[in-house]
Amino acid sequence: MGGERERTVGQIEKFRGGVARGLADIVSLTQTITREKRNTNSLSAYILNMAIRLLPMKRVLKDGGSIFLHCDPTASHYLKLVMDAIFEYPNFQNEIIWSYKRWPAKQNRFQRMHDVIFWYTNNVDKPETWNQLYGELAESTKKTWGTKQQVADFSEGYRKPSQTDEESPGAPMRDVWNIGIIAPIAKERLGYPTQKPLKLMKRIIEACSNKGDLILDPFCGCGTTAHAAEELNRRWIGVDVSKFSTGLIKERLLNNFQHSLKATDIEIIGAPNNLKEAQALADKDKFEFEKWVCGEIGAHGMFHDPGEKGADGGVDGVIEFGLFEGWEKGVEKSYAIVQVKGGHVTADSVRALYATVKRFNAKAGIFVCFDRYMRTVENNRIKCTYEDMSGTYPVIQGFSVESLLNNEKPQLPPLVAREGGKMKDTSDLFANH
Repeated sequence: MGGERERTVGQIEKFRGGVARGLADIVSLTQTITREKRNTNSLSAYILNMAIRLLPMKRVLKDGGSIFLHCDPTASHYLKLVMDAIFEYPNFQNEIIWSYKRWPAKQNRFQRMHDVIFWYTNNVDKPETWNQLYGELAESTKKTWGTKQQVADFSEGYRKPSQTDEESPGAPMRDVWNIGIIAPIAKERLGYPTQKPLKLMKRIIEACSNKGDLILDPFCGCGTTAHAAEELNRRWIGVDVSKFSTGLIKERLLNNFQHSLKATDIEIIGAPNNLKEAQALADKDKFEFEKWVCGEIGAHGMFHDPGEKGADGGVDGVIEFGLFEGWEKGVEKSYAIVQVKGGHVTADSVRALYATVKRFNAKAGIFVCFDRYMRTVENNRIKCTYEDMSGTYPVIQGFSVESLLNNEKPQLPPLVAREGGKMKDTSDLFANH
């Protein structure tokens, strides 16, 4: 264990500072308590991984700034030690219980239906910014408070309420939050396995920041934090290792903030910005290239979770849209299947896309490839079309990586927009037609 501990210290000490050995002790303690075998994908490896990432968070967080760490109960007690070591025990503010409901599974224990969120401040024991939030009053509390008339008629011998029911903002919010999770089959889900509810992120941002403040999410996933920050008029930065995330977040924000954001307002660092970089990514990592294209093109749903390799049935992603069938029927929600090729394109692969579209009962298919293969796509795609009141569209179409880099979009009916992460009708898009 001694040699392992020293290697752990070495990994942490590159960040310098006096907490390195304490963090190494926490990792070693985790190994001892859980009786882990070395060189395994273990809890202690996860704790080390988090420690290495939390250390720079302290460096970039301003004094008095707030940091929130989300985790599940299986690791929360170990991560609490890590946060105490890095951000210091006196700066701990709250352990927030995020409580939710989901379909229960029969188990020999109580149902696990909560996660933990730790809140710490940096270098001071009180947050620089605190905006009191309020929750619903308990029914028993409401009964003890009178109406304005009852307060006016107050007579001695009865407790006078400090506020009337109409004037009260509610009860100061407690540290147990009942916010529903996003179900795997919910329409608001963006095809990202760790997506958080927008309501959860808005509550955190509202409490500990003001308009114009900067919000950083170093594990931004599908961009819920960026979405919440943009909606609340905060500046924001999102970081994620996945190429899928960058395009997904960009498309999500542009779709939800059409009147205030343009594509040029969002700067993406580390993802392909030109043809040479796109080709280099395709040559280096076919799977990452597919994820990048799906994110950029707006493919929300995935037939397998982003980041997980494996057979996809000829489907790299799906784009949802609305078919307007008349004022009585309204909008039918449908989707197009996205197939991505970063290399050579064959006639058979183009024809196979049509079979995939039929197999999954989709309305259309989009074959994405480099421009030099577009002729193959055009010569071998089926030429049938479908239509609604917005126009006529090809069932199978080719779309080049070059067009994607120019911020162009495939030929599709109006996309099904998302408001606050939730699906909404697009009937209003035809109001002036």
